[in-house]
Amino acid sequence: MEILLYVSAAIAALSLLLIAIFVITTLKSAKATMNEVSETVTSIQTKLNGITDQANALLSNTNRITEDVERKMQSLNSVAKTAEKLDDSTVHMNQSFQSLSEQISNPDPKYKDLMQKANTITGIAASIYFRAKREKAKQTTYETATKQNHPGSQDVGLLPYPQKRLPQPKQKN
Repeated sequence: MEILLYVSAAIAALSLLLIAIFVITTLKSAKATMNEVSETVTSIQTKLNGITDQANALLSNTNRITEDVERKMQSLNSVAKTAEKLDDSTVHMNQSFQSLSEQISNPDPKYKDLMQKANTITGIAASIYFRAKREKAKQTTYETATKQNHPGSQDVGLLPYPQKRLPQPKQKN
């Protein structure tokens, strides 16, 4: 029986040795897996840092663009307000022109006669002015032509310049 005890102690020692070997192998395998997981986590963390930096840059650009759009919208709002004021001014001017047009087309009866007389006097004055201007132009043309064609002749005032005779038609033989 003692042998049985020795054998069983040897089997137990062998079993413990095998368990220790398997535990060591499993721990080495677990350590390798843990190293791979650690490298993977480090790689993912590096990539996430890069993505975070890009996301921050994108967010910064988006904020700048948003501020620019807001400034431009405020500028457009001021342009719209100016256009609205211009529209109001145009309406006011149209009303003023309409009122003025009505006053001119339908004058007060006491001014109507005065306006007709002023219109007649203005027409007569314009006619006299243009007739005098035309006569002066004729006289200047006559004097210039007389001096060019007859350098030794005297200035005779308003007498007409002698007309040149047309040449006699040639007779057929």
